[in-house]
Amino acid sequence: MSHYYDGNNYGNAQPAYAHNPPYGYGAQQSGYDGPQPGYAPPSQPPPPPQNYQQFGSDQYQQQPQQQQQAYGYPPPPPPAPPAEMDATGYSSGGFKGAKQFNRTPKFRDLWAALLFLAHFALFVVMAALFIRALPSSAFKNSGNLKFTKDFYSWPTMIMWLCVLLVSIVFSVIYLGILQMFAGQMLVISFWFSVIAMIGTGIYYLAAKIWFAGGIMLIFGVLYALMWFSWRHRIPFSKVVLETVCHITRKFPSTMVVSLAFLIVQTAYSAMWSLALAGSFKYMEKYQSCSTHVDRNGRQYQSCSNVKEILAWVYMVFSFYWTSSVILNVLHTTICGTFATFYFFDGAPGGYPTNHVTLSSLKRSLTNSFGSICFGSLIVAIIQTIRSLLRALRNQEGDNIAVQLIGCCIDCILGCIEGIVEFFNKYAYVEIAIYGKPFVHAARDTWTLIKDRGVDALINDCLIGNVLQMGSFLCAAVVALVAWLYITITKPEYNNTGSYTAPIIIAAFVIAMSMFMVLLKCIDSGAATTFVCLAEDPEVMARNNPRLFALVRESYPRVVQGVHANDYY
Repeated sequence: MSHYYDGNNYGNAQPAYAHNPPYGYGAQQSGYDGPQPGYAPPSQPPPPPQNYQQFGSDQYQQQPQQQQQAYGYPPPPPPAPPAEMDATGYSSGGFKGAKQFNRTPKFRDLWAALLFLAHFALFVVMAALFIRALPSSAFKNSGNLKFTKDFYSWPTMIMWLCVLLVSIVFSVIYLGILQMFAGQMLVISFWFSVIAMIGTGIYYLAAKIWFAGGIMLIFGVLYALMWFSWRHRIPFSKVVLETVCHITRKFPSTMVVSLAFLIVQTAYSAMWSLALAGSFKYMEKYQSCSTHVDRNGRQYQSCSNVKEILAWVYMVFSFYWTSSVILNVLHTTICGTFATFYFFDGAPGGYPTNHVTLSSLKRSLTNSFGSICFGSLIVAIIQTIRSLLRALRNQEGDNIAVQLIGCCIDCILGCIEGIVEFFNKYAYVEIAIYGKPFVHAARDTWTLIKDRGVDALINDCLIGNVLQMGSFLCAAVVALVAWLYITITKPEYNNTGSYTAPIIIAAFVIAMSMFMVLLKCIDSGAATTFVCLAEDPEVMARNNPRLFALVRESYPRVVQGVHANDYY
């Protein structure tokens, strides 16, 4: 959804760098009376920026712009003339990225959005039929936590509610610690990974799983030795993490949106789980059996249910696609918020809207929704094929040829999936900023990463380590809570202890997923910072010279053509 600019929402915003005369923007404050000494208006109006949608070209051409000297390293820019205004009366402060920002979005990849909505409508119909087929006693409340003969019962739901609450509380606490001790958390997360690998290896050796134990020990030692080559990345990662945390504090709505999407994802996952459980009962009527006679004259019966298999395949595909769309809408929303801060923080007109995150969410759910569905569909298809291959390998466990071929295909698809997810992550940033179609955004992402050297900058950022450590700790704490719950309440369905391990594993996975959703603001913020830096490094040179200096020193390709002397 586009921002609608009426010129009335920006009076309260003040330039972030107005107090810093060396930047050369003092004239953007109130009281400017005309050209300052050393400034000569150009004799001919400059052409409008590329990709800029003009709505009032005559008004645009009447605005003077500052000329750039053509020789060597130019001196600090002179005080600027009155800020250039677009047709809506909004001033971008001369930032080229702000001029190209998604002001006139169109509905992109509409076919993908319509296809997703049609697919989801079919899933809702199937889920309604399947859930109605569950046993009638499943959700009757007896008031006794031990009266739980059925796994799908209210006492069990209370356990999962505890899992959700503990995950949320832990994630919020971890985010607070991360914001206060960014540098320390980077070092701790590195050595935590080393200890986890070596500890896992020792456990495997104690369990006499020699090969796995040896591999984990080797990787743990090698990872520890990499400290000497990785420690130089900590200052850069620390500044990036501090910058992202600062923006998160400035826009706490990013955490609110993350929590809202977590609730949506949880509700959908619960609905999907219930539908899957009910499908076993509902699809029994479509089962067909036939009697056969083997070579020894003995009769045997074989049953098949093609419709049930097709229903399960569709359910798996729907889960992957819908979950991916939910997470990517959240990712694109947060990227739009961070991009708005990057390009408009410090601009004379302030932010283009009073509700930055809400406007970004509206664009993600309307104009860019088709592009998000398109990218998510590609990943969902690959994930569904991999799931079918794993099911086939489990069914043909004694067939070595099937196992070998299936393993090779699964490995290839896993690599393709990783590559697609990597590019999707940064393509959605382009979509959030410029409102591009998915294919266009993916192509530009490839060009941006390879031509500007952003891949090296991404690889050297250690923020992922911090998030992985947090997700593991959160999952461990929540798994412990789930174990204590079933140990204390002792439900009847777990008299033999057969449900203990599955419940603990499920709680571990759910908590890890919830943590990553709630802290999506950190991951998405870092990705947006990298893309915006490559798109328009001048903005970072003005507003965050500390981070710009680190990037310019270690990754000069990313900021090529930008001279830091212009801003000091």
